[in-house]
Amino acid sequence: MKSFERISRSLSLLSLCFAMILPSLTANGAVIADEPPLNIGDVLIGPCGVPGAMGPTGVNDDFTNRSVNTGIANVPPGGVTTAAATVVFMNTVQNTGAGDDVLVISAPTSPAGFMVEISIDNGDHYFRLAPANPSVTMAIGYRAAAIMLVRITAPAGLEILTGFDTVIRVTSTATPTATNDTIDRLYTGFIRLDKSATVVNATGTNGSAIATPGAEVEFAITYSNVSSASGVGNSLLTAHNLVITENGNAAPNNWGLTTEHIVGASDTQGGHIIGDRDGSTSLTDIVSTLEAGQTGVFKFKRKVKNVTR
Repeated sequence: MKSFERISRSLSLLSLCFAMILPSLTANGAVIADEPPLNIGDVLIGPCGVPGAMGPTGVNDDFTNRSVNTGIANVPPGGVTTAAATVVFMNTVQNTGAGDDVLVISAPTSPAGFMVEISIDNGDHYFRLAPANPSVTMAIGYRAAAIMLVRITAPAGLEILTGFDTVIRVTSTATPTATNDTIDRLYTGFIRLDKSATVVNATGTNGSAIATPGAEVEFAITYSNVSSASGVGNSLLTAHNLVITENGNAAPNNWGLTTEHIVGASDTQGGHIIGDRDGSTSLTDIVSTLEAGQTGVFKFKRKVKNVTR
């Protein structure tokens, strides 16, 4: 009787295993998928709200772009910042593993002279990363996500219109080989202006070096958003209500006295132009939005006056 019961129990277990295997049968035979261990860890970090963002090559070079707003005024391209600056980045970390985890947050790469601080309590406290204290830990529940702040202080003397990358890494303690990186990129300004003037002399020859009376001079201001834009889900830099003003009476300009305005100013991005009228000596172009990587050109013409001696 016991033998019969044992055989019956074995047959029942075999039937249960066979029933579990049947759904995995394919035309090529049976495939039994290995289940991951319950304690396996996996992590993501990315821009605020998008921990799974993709950079130019994948999930380890997604990025958040931000810019300083001090130490860059009136500094031409090729110049350097005149003051230190601090920028706060927001990143989202997510536990994508199979259970609760404690994530280790570090900054394995940062520019020389930069100070990196981490806050896991919405900015109430910041922890400075240093060789002696290279990381911060954050407990994250199963499938949960959290926002963390990264405060980066950049020194003066950095090249204008340049991005400086700090790599932020999260590592699972459940599975230490499970890591993910994101880039917090600090720009020293991100709108570039390049000015040019082309002379058309009285005979209609373009590019003359001498602006003779009656000649037209076309001024062009090319404006560019130099910040990066590749990838999916990244946090980009967009300029809103960009104001470009050209005053012919403000040094080093002198065309306010020596030329007359020709109505017909234009902007390739559809900017709102103020001062495009007869007798004007100053023009302002307001560009509502300039996305990362976009470029526009603001143009206007002046006619050289006849000077009476």
